[in-house]
Amino acid sequence: MKINEVMKRTGLSRKAIYIYEDRGFLSPLKNGIGYRDYSETDVERLLLIAKLRELGLPLEEISQLLRFPEETDILLQKHFERTQRELSEAMQRLSQVQTVLYNLPPNGGLEDLVRAADIAIPANRAIAAARYLSEELAPSAARRLTMHIFETFLDVPLDTPERWEAWYELLDIVENAPHAVWEGFEEYYGTMTAEQSYRDYCLRRALVVGYLEYGPEEERVKGEEILRMLERLTGDEAYAARWRRYYTLVVRHPLRNEELNRLMEILSKVYHPYNSKFDQVIRQYVYPRLEGEEGVRLQAELHRTLGDDYDMSPYALIYFDFFNNTLEKLTD
Repeated sequence: MKINEVMKRTGLSRKAIYIYEDRGFLSPLKNGIGYRDYSETDVERLLLIAKLRELGLPLEEISQLLRFPEETDILLQKHFERTQRELSEAMQRLSQVQTVLYNLPPNGGLEDLVRAADIAIPANRAIAAARYLSEELAPSAARRLTMHIFETFLDVPLDTPERWEAWYELLDIVENAPHAVWEGFEEYYGTMTAEQSYRDYCLRRALVVGYLEYGPEEERVKGEEILRMLERLTGDEAYAARWRRYYTLVVRHPLRNEELNRLMEILSKVYHPYNSKFDQVIRQYVYPRLEGEEGVRLQAELHRTLGDDYDMSPYALIYFDFFNNTLEKLTD
């Protein structure tokens, strides 16, 4: 179809369509005399771009989203957080301007403005407005944290009412998580770029899915790897300090909820098989090596290095495995 028809169907100007072409968002065919021939796919792409622009996404991020659609969730979450931050700042400024105007007398001069500004900045009303906004948008933050913790396992489509209900229940559990869980997430993952977040997901997903294919030899190798990293804790102070901090913020205050296993049974195919396989690896290849003279020595060294937070439960070692195979690799 000709560009006039495309303009009519999309509501976009000729200039906008040409800009999106120059950006490589679409590549219409050209006939023998150079006129563009747009397809239905081109129109659908332009309508999508228009919607993304309405959401406020810059062209650079739209380009990345179109090239790497698997990063959609991460990119939109980053955009949401940026928009939330900008809106919070705007609300605070609006409240401050309102306070200045309220305290500014008619025909006031510069001295009156200074006095009114001193009242408004910092202003309780402005701080309250920002706090209110944060509380109102808390569910979106819960979604972000939920996706980070569970995205590796969420491989079942939400195509039934039961699965949607389970998803919302999972959001509620995370929203009411201990403060330390939120603090740990912000410290270790909150500042990641979209690229880093996506790589972190890929590493964790490969690790989880990989366990399901393990035979006896792969299980033995994984057990040896975990033991080797435990030994490293006793001789590498910087590494041990990183793990202690990660354990304190992320692992020590887990999301312990009796409903979690039921929800993950609905939302994931790999969650329970992975946990079962990991538990098997630990009990068959790690715990037996912690017995005897060398094992007792290693445990004593771990107690000395990690202090009272020393934990060798399968649950803690799952996080230790993630720590070594995702977070450490991202910071190499």
